[in-house]
Amino acid sequence: MVRVSDQPRSVEARESRWRQRLPLVVVLGVTAAILSALGTTVWVVLLTDGLLTAAVVAAACGWGAWPAAWLAQRQRSLMQQVCVAVALGLGILGVLTLILGVTGALTRWNAWGIVGLGCGLGVVRAYLARRHTLSPPLSLGGRGSVVASALLLPLAVPLGLALFGACLPPGVLWNGEARGYDVLEYHLEAPREYFDAGRITFLPHNVYASFPQQVEMLYLLLMHLAGGPLAAAIPAQLLHAALGILTVLAVMAWSPAGWPRRIVAVAAGCVPWLAYLACLAYVELGMVFCTAVAGGMLLDLCSGRALSRPTEGLKHTTAGTEPGRYRTVFAAGLCAGLAGGCKYTALGLAAAALAVALFAIMPGALLTRLGRLGLFVAGVIVAFSPWLIRNAAFTGNPVYPFGYRWFGGAAWSAAQDEQWARGHRLAPANASLRARLATTWNEVLASEMFGPGLFVLALAGVVFGRSRAAALLAIWLVLIVLGWASLTQMPGRFVVLIVIPLALLAGLGVEGVACRVRGRGAVIVFAFIALAGAALNGRTLARQLSRHDRMWASYGVPLRGLVGGTEGFAQQQPLNHLPPTAAGRVWLVGEARVFYLPATVHYTVAFSRDPWLQFAETASPDESVAWLRAHQVAYVVFSWPEIDRLRGSYGFPSWVTRPWVAALVPAGLRRADLTAGAASGDIDAYEVLPK
Repeated sequence: MVRVSDQPRSVEARESRWRQRLPLVVVLGVTAAILSALGTTVWVVLLTDGLLTAAVVAAACGWGAWPAAWLAQRQRSLMQQVCVAVALGLGILGVLTLILGVTGALTRWNAWGIVGLGCGLGVVRAYLARRHTLSPPLSLGGRGSVVASALLLPLAVPLGLALFGACLPPGVLWNGEARGYDVLEYHLEAPREYFDAGRITFLPHNVYASFPQQVEMLYLLLMHLAGGPLAAAIPAQLLHAALGILTVLAVMAWSPAGWPRRIVAVAAGCVPWLAYLACLAYVELGMVFCTAVAGGMLLDLCSGRALSRPTEGLKHTTAGTEPGRYRTVFAAGLCAGLAGGCKYTALGLAAAALAVALFAIMPGALLTRLGRLGLFVAGVIVAFSPWLIRNAAFTGNPVYPFGYRWFGGAAWSAAQDEQWARGHRLAPANASLRARLATTWNEVLASEMFGPGLFVLALAGVVFGRSRAAALLAIWLVLIVLGWASLTQMPGRFVVLIVIPLALLAGLGVEGVACRVRGRGAVIVFAFIALAGAALNGRTLARQLSRHDRMWASYGVPLRGLVGGTEGFAQQQPLNHLPPTAAGRVWLVGEARVFYLPATVHYTVAFSRDPWLQFAETASPDESVAWLRAHQVAYVVFSWPEIDRLRGSYGFPSWVTRPWVAALVPAGLRRADLTAGAASGDIDAYEVLPK
């Protein structure tokens, strides 16, 4: 029975919970309206394929909750604990998939087993921890919930567009990314080849498959959960979108509560790059999420929030002890190493840059700082080591294809090493300091894919933060840009990591101004900057999507007609309409986007070596065609647009020309007709005739 004196308190508690949830309800409601306007069939996809993605994220949280309970101290907010748990859990799932895949033991049954076990572990951990939650979950509401809801409303635009785009078949979006070229070449293609082979093996024809594959392992796991590569394509894209959502939640979780957190949510969540990449089965958002968690823990370490004395009455917290500090540093290193497991560039832009910034800012004696730095580096090595071990076992080179002059490497040569270095260097005209500064301006500061709002707010963090935490973020930000400008070809996508220090600096800036300036005027100004930036960013995303919708409508199928249509999209691939032959094998020259093609198709990426072309370079036409017959090749296909593109960029054999192919025809090739399928473009297919 409820006493009369308890009724007002109960009503007040319900009203408080309602105020906390109102902003989230508003954002999700508007997102649902946007999705329905874009295409109602998206709900069918989200309620089917989306459940597979949700199961993987839930399993990751369950697996990671146990190490996170020891590494991430209990005085952290619930959302911080969840972010650490998911980051570590994704790493555990990836390693489990790698081990099972290499041994040939990965099946649909044990894939569901490790996911189900992870979910069960999460339930048990939540039950045991229900009495020990020391701080509330991520708070967006409270007083002024209606105003907070209005401020957060722009988040519905990138969220809605990201979910809609992720429900389209791979290869539809975006033109700026050659319609997900890398997805069809290796992000989904390498896991598909592992799935078809029944085990993870070395792929000598695809050097990109030797990159760290933390996210691709999750895609392989989804292929087994869904029952096939095509069935897992959209769940994989939804998983990448989920990693983008988790990234925004992570920067919010480590931003000061109240209005600073809300402003950070809008400023960071509306950055166009995040929603743009979320539509593709890439790896960048996995890298960014793990980096956000690593950066957040080091931010607490420098600010002292995670190192304060244990809350009174809590007997089992060790955050105020030196072991607590060491655990925090080690956990941050693990997350930075997981970021490197998603993409090689994170080893420099996340792990190394954070290590330098940490050592420069961390207080204490030199030996203490070196000890913490050593623990951070140890965490990086532990988390990244599965990929070092895999490459060493497969190729003899732990960092394959890098370091060839020291380690060598299977199916690689000095000529390929030079081609790789040449293909990943800036052209001489773009390599000068002046040219690099111009590229930095165009790709970062003036780019509509980042927008101006976050930079303005981050500048406030530099000016008003005035703390070790702000200094850590500022140094890290500079190191990211310097590393990107000096070590890469400077595409804007490769510097997306700057969103993390920019967002965290923005939170410190708003908090700093609010503490130094009386009244709410300064906060209102920052909120207006965030809203104005969000409006510009939303316009950028809407224009991108509209442009592609018009393009596909001109082909006779608007984007809403493609939602969930992976199988149908595969059937439209022209090479799937080649007449069947006894040999059945198709040999591609130039083209490497083969995810939708049968497993019998052989391809070679730009930097790997095509064995037929290596033989044919010095062979006669008769010998070249005889090689094809000996290797049971039914068709050989030349994609001239790709050959020309590669010849002008990464490099391609100069002697592979139309006249050379014409000379092969009398030796036993016959032109094949591709008109039965979709428009094939400038592609020549030849049937290899029996002798």
